[in-house]
Amino acid sequence: MNDYSIGERWFDSEKGVHVYRLRSPFLGGPSPVEVLLPSRYEAARAYNVLYILPVHPGIGGRWGDGLQVARELRIHDRYGVICVSPSFDTWPYYGQHHSNPSIRHEAFVLQALLPAIEGLYKTNRSAESRLLLDFSKSGWGALSLLFRNPDVFGFAASWDAPPMMSEKNFGLYETAEHFGSAEAMAHYVPGLWARKNAGQFRDHARVAVLGHNFFGTRWFHDLPHTWRFHRLLQRLGVRHTYDNGIRVPHTWNAARMEPAVRSLMLMYARRWDC
Repeated sequence: MNDYSIGERWFDSEKGVHVYRLRSPFLGGPSPVEVLLPSRYEAARAYNVLYILPVHPGIGGRWGDGLQVARELRIHDRYGVICVSPSFDTWPYYGQHHSNPSIRHEAFVLQALLPAIEGLYKTNRSAESRLLLDFSKSGWGALSLLFRNPDVFGFAASWDAPPMMSEKNFGLYETAEHFGSAEAMAHYVPGLWARKNAGQFRDHARVAVLGHNFFGTRWFHDLPHTWRFHRLLQRLGVRHTYDNGIRVPHTWNAARMEPAVRSLMLMYARRWDC
């Protein structure tokens, strides 16, 4: 039995994306999911999927529309991938609220979004074929998703995120609204899961830690989050890509997406290197 159903669907000709209204018990209501297909999409061919994770409830918002930036850069055509951007009715950190069953974002991604996309389109359906692209809040969430579920996702590129933020920072940046308690947040801290599952990330690089604007500087902490997480991964022996020199605005924009996607694709191409 599926944990989701697909309701209304349509093509948004102005944005160039297919839209599906996805229902599941994990969110407060139907969630629009946007899909950007390669211009020469072939139904018989299996594709990798690039999941572009939002930082804001709804589609677009204050920090821009990641899928539209990908479209402008022709990521879908240049790399031959299906680009997918979900939406949420509450602030996304990709975890779970301690008491509200309508805020279960990790479950939504794993049990509704992935099977829905893989049911609608022919994809490679392997961990390495599922790539995560994100920044800020969604960078924290994507690193949590990857390290918590290393057999589900292959790679993640995180830009200007606060991956060293833990339950000690509960209450900052809508974490209270998402998790409901510091104890619930503690279960999703990226560093915790990097330590637990480090052994699955030592053969080849699967993580790109990039910066910087806010969290890549000393603005939030004594030392930049990107640098501190990079040092943690080094201590754990986790192979990764690190570049804290990408200085662009804290939004979805081409100047940061281009190197982030390039990092993802290089890690994917070099996955057999030891």
